[in-house]
Amino acid sequence: MNETPASKTPDRRWGNRIIVVLFTMILAPLGLTLLYVYYDPRGTNSYFPGCFFKEWTSLNCPGCGATRCLYSLLHLEVAQALAYNPLFVIVLPYLIFSAAGMLYSLWTGRRAPGYRMPSGAAKYILVVVFAYWILRNIDVYPLNLLAPHELNLPD
Repeated sequence: MNETPASKTPDRRWGNRIIVVLFTMILAPLGLTLLYVYYDPRGTNSYFPGCFFKEWTSLNCPGCGATRCLYSLLHLEVAQALAYNPLFVIVLPYLIFSAAGMLYSLWTGRRAPGYRMPSGAAKYILVVVFAYWILRNIDVYPLNLLAPHELNLPD
């Protein structure tokens, strides 16, 4: 038989490793830098697209305000970030943790050690997201505070 020794077989993870390096070392920092420098949260002169759902329906989706929220977090304006999208601020640490686990798995080929989401948790997450979606579109105080809005804070 014509088999190659184990030391001669190419490592299949190199493609995944290239993706990890490309994302963590180039795309994510570049995207965050562009957001930090060039994004205009007031929307007067921005290259970033707006929310298509809001444009078509005039309703806020669960992600409306997330770009402005991330912009505010990059500028260390936590109160304004919460005004734009409070759910995104709450979920962002989990998203970063999940992305790090996924990148670890791509790099090593093994599952990342640490916390695992319990089975059935996805149903509860969907319920929370849909409830948030509905509640942020009700124009009654205090529910209207869930919709993206500007804070009038002194500079």
